[in-house]
Amino acid sequence: MEKLKELDRRYRVFRLAQFGLAGIVGFLVLEAILVVGLYAMYGNPNLPSGFASSAGLLALDVFASVVGVVVGFFVNERTTVKSVGRRKGWKYTLLRLGKFEGVYALGSAITIAVQLALLALLALSPAVGNIVGAILAYPVSYAISMRFVWRA
Repeated sequence: MEKLKELDRRYRVFRLAQFGLAGIVGFLVLEAILVVGLYAMYGNPNLPSGFASSAGLLALDVFASVVGVVVGFFVNERTTVKSVGRRKGWKYTLLRLGKFEGVYALGSAITIAVQLALLALLALSPAVGNIVGAILAYPVSYAISMRFVWRA
């Protein structure tokens, strides 16, 4: 048990895991919005590769990403960084949310770019391509948000 505590103290492995779980919750919201949106807009979650340049798909991706990031932010606020000294109040929360969305803009851009590339090249469903993109964007999002959003 002492080794685990030391590992966490040095490398914040538990915080990393909590951040990952919060990200999963936000990501599940994003995926739900994406799948429902694909059905609503196209009648099918599997699209031909030609849809990789669709403005509608891009707008859906951006909307789903923004909402998913908001959900992930509030889960992180309540779990991952609840013990980190930070200013209280709605103004500071909105400031952190704005920073978090800004940080995640890079992660979301990576996710969406990978998703659209996989759709264009392999006709892989956007919902599946989104999973691959999110996995690739995770390290960037974690490192930047811990440093610039919560200063942890």
